[in-house]
Amino acid sequence: MVTIVIDGKKLKAKDEDTILDVARDNNIYIPTLCVNDALEPYGACRLCVVEISRKGRIKLVASCLYPVQEGLEVKTDSDRIRNVRQMIMELLLARCPQDKEVRALAEKLGVTRTRFKIEDEENHCVLCAMCTRVCKEVVGRSAISLVNRGTKREVAMPFYDNTDACIACGSCAYICPTSA
Repeated sequence: MVTIVIDGKKLKAKDEDTILDVARDNNIYIPTLCVNDALEPYGACRLCVVEISRKGRIKLVASCLYPVQEGLEVKTDSDRIRNVRQMIMELLLARCPQDKEVRALAEKLGVTRTRFKIEDEENHCVLCAMCTRVCKEVVGRSAISLVNRGTKREVAMPFYDNTDACIACGSCAYICPTSA
């Protein structure tokens, strides 16, 4: 067991826990779009960003990936964190402007519109990779994956090839946080 401090509260944590695990266990809200207990942490959405301080160094980390350490101090709701999360939400709104889940989370984080160019009015995929991860990690098939880079990134069958790897289990649709 280790002791960490989150938002001024001293908390006990298991050595294998992440900051997000400890926060959730103690009813401390950290927003996420790409976290599911059935999947390994991935850190795609970056909404779970927190500010950590250890040995005099302050930095931003994804709380879903960052393991707890003795003496770690965490801030989940500073001005810096709010600004970063709002920027991420603006980018997600530009990607998925009509998605109700994205809009609801944006509103909760104080974002009502985006200053960025709208990519596709009908897009609902936030590129969290939960569909590809459940296919690989839980179903064991890898029938879909993230392809391309940058603004061209999308979910597709590997090499856009019609593959027989898909068993039509529906896990990808079920786990999607935006029902894309």
